[in-house]
Amino acid sequence: MPKSSAQRALVVGAGIAGLTTAWWLERAGWEVLVVEKAPSFRAGGYMIDFFGPGHEVARRMGLLPALEARMAPISAVTSVDSRGRKRAEISAEAYEAVADGGISLLRGDLADVIRADLRSPIRYGATISVSDFDDFDLVVGADGVHSKVRELVFGPSSRFVRYLGHHTAAFSFNDAELSARIGYRYQMLTVPHRMIGCYAVRDGAMAALMLYRADSQALPVDARAALRERFGDLGWVTPELLSVVPEEIYYDEVSQVDMPVWHRGKVVLVGDACGAVSLFAGHGASLAMTGAFVLAEELAASTDGAFERYQARMKPVVLDTQSFGRKFIGWMAPPSAWRITVRDMAFRLSGLPVVRKLIRGSVTPAVPAGIVG
Repeated sequence: MPKSSAQRALVVGAGIAGLTTAWWLERAGWEVLVVEKAPSFRAGGYMIDFFGPGHEVARRMGLLPALEARMAPISAVTSVDSRGRKRAEISAEAYEAVADGGISLLRGDLADVIRADLRSPIRYGATISVSDFDDFDLVVGADGVHSKVRELVFGPSSRFVRYLGHHTAAFSFNDAELSARIGYRYQMLTVPHRMIGCYAVRDGAMAALMLYRADSQALPVDARAALRERFGDLGWVTPELLSVVPEEIYYDEVSQVDMPVWHRGKVVLVGDACGAVSLFAGHGASLAMTGAFVLAEELAASTDGAFERYQARMKPVVLDTQSFGRKFIGWMAPPSAWRITVRDMAFRLSGLPVVRKLIRGSVTPAVPAGIVG
């Protein structure tokens, strides 16, 4: 595939991985079309701590000023009881150590900033088939855990998706009074196998995250009803949150994707489609942007063997991060009251340097910044 202005790339998926891939490819001279099955851009989502190699990729893209304008200045993580009383809190110093100079913002805001700087057209409400690949020199599957591209080219998702035993939901809404009460800190109520958290974003906006243990991987027909059933008995601000759950929310299983090979012919996968690390691991957005950059860099160096070199650079990092995520389940969704108590004790002691170092190692996977080059 000799590179020229006539080379055409089809990017399937208009999330962080797809948009970043399109950004780098178009600047390398590719003619890019992005297609997305959703009828429109998906805003909101859950809060992410965006740092590591993805932060460096964003810097090279010139996006940091726009991202910093949307950041939520979260400075603490607070565990509360059913009446909203503070049980424990990670100290500001420990939180800064974990964040490591990164940016806290909504996942949708990160995608929107990338989209605003993209020149290539995005076709929403689009479905794809293998025949759609014929008109392109390169096909990038960046369509998430439930990737249609992966299914068409590599087979059923059941071969590659590892379910981690939980469902999650995230949504945002406007409530100035509740936003002022919660403030710019992540507050969470945790009971065995269930966690509900919320935080102020900006201008009276709020975001919420719900996580619970589910034996079945199958998603409920009515997500809002499922949340009311699972969380309706909890106190704190839970009733208020359940009363404002919108019809369109992010709701999904918590899973990882593990594939032996990420490419076939002219088709290559990026982001969650080939290496989802899960909500438990974090770093998904950072790795999505990093993978997009590495793929584009290898294609620019030489299209011969580019896919193999891309996978060789990215897969070890993905596997390490996935392993971390599976271990982190006990921190984010403790299975017992005793485990919750132990976690909260670590929060209370987080002001001590040795504990601060332990927390950083326990809640942050080691992703080498040098992978960006």
